[in-house]
Amino acid sequence: MRPFTIVALATLLAGCSALGGKHTPFSIHSPKLSPFAPAATTPVDWQLQIALPQASSALDSPRIAVMPHPGVLEVYPAARWRDPAPRLLRSLVVEAFDLSGRVGGVSGANVGLSADYALAIDLRDFQAEVGRDGTRAAIRLQARLFDLRGNRIVATRAFDETAAAANSDVGNVVAAFETALAQLMPELVNWTITSGNAAWAEMANNASP
Repeated sequence: MRPFTIVALATLLAGCSALGGKHTPFSIHSPKLSPFAPAATTPVDWQLQIALPQASSALDSPRIAVMPHPGVLEVYPAARWRDPAPRLLRSLVVEAFDLSGRVGGVSGANVGLSADYALAIDLRDFQAEVGRDGTRAAIRLQARLFDLRGNRIVATRAFDETAAAANSDVGNVVAAFETALAQLMPELVNWTITSGNAAWAEMANNASP
């Protein structure tokens, strides 16, 4: 069973052209996470905020980006993500932590949570890439875990996930994104929890008399 469900609302929403007011139908794709097995099951003692990922203006869009040649970004004309890529990624990250069942207090950074740590993400790539070996979905990001109480970075790591698509058709590209996200989310969740627990234990040891 595929770990994500794609919700496509074809022709229900339309984009208006600048001239003539013509409507071009497009589909909206909304990946859904399925439960995954975390590396451990013990709940943590701290709370976490997920900041809105930072991205270039080219990626901060609901358009589904494709790189037909290195350094050239285009978009699929008749397809959209349900949200701009940074917001889509943040909602999936929050959901992944919820599904892990290990962090009782986790939310987006714009929610009034008194958190101990914040997960900041620089989204470098979130696009389909077309090469000699075919088309693939690529998600590359830099994650940083901040200690909000100590005002310091306690861990940083780069994540690079790709997944092959059957071809460059948008439906197959979205399916490849699903595969890449299925690989990325458990790694990001487990790394964050491991790093947070290590920093939490260090703080407790330093506070001991």
